[in-house]
Amino acid sequence: MNFPDSRFPLPGKKPPYNYLRVFLPIVVAAISTACASKPPTTDTPPVTVRPLDRLAGQEIVVFPIQYLSSTDTLGWQSQIPNRADFLAALDDQIEAALTRRGLGQNWTFGREIERASKVNSIVMRDARSLSAEWMRGRIAAGESVRDPLASQIRGLVGLKGQRYAVQPVELRLENRGGMGVAILRVVMIDSRMAMIRWVGNVESDPMKTLSPALTASVATRFADLVVAP
Repeated sequence: MNFPDSRFPLPGKKPPYNYLRVFLPIVVAAISTACASKPPTTDTPPVTVRPLDRLAGQEIVVFPIQYLSSTDTLGWQSQIPNRADFLAALDDQIEAALTRRGLGQNWTFGREIERASKVNSIVMRDARSLSAEWMRGRIAAGESVRDPLASQIRGLVGLKGQRYAVQPVELRLENRGGMGVAILRVVMIDSRMAMIRWVGNVESDPMKTLSPALTASVATRFADLVVAP
């Protein structure tokens, strides 16, 4: 006996309802919507920006820090009996941080450039008292370095036949919600062109007290501008 083909309705009967044909597009659409709404995941860590990384392989002069801001919202200034010694200690911490990262061979730091300026004191300005007061104000990359600072930097950088210098201008101690933060203004200078190439601030971790750990944090952030730990 031959049965009618089930793909076609029998006489007098309604064709069976095709539930699969109705619900399959709905299921597919729901899955597509769920996949589209799920945010993409990635295991790639964020890229750390190092604005002075191009200096890592060059011979660079890092000048001594010139100023300690007199602003004292924390009441810490009374704990700094000798401002010059305090800044010189931070210069040493900056040198140590960069030397640990492999830059001690080609870079010249605060104390060495200070000694060189004193040996050549007849023709050179003391590296700890440069005419950089105007750099404490608003400055930007692309501006010319004003004289007499331009001539002072050109002479000191030229002692070793170098071109680029990094000038830490001023250290400020600020109150951030009851915690102290040390902020160092840093300027990169092209001594031959007498031009500012980069300006930025380096901030320490917030701390409750004034201690070598605060300035060491600034030195670490300074080194982070150039090379990874």
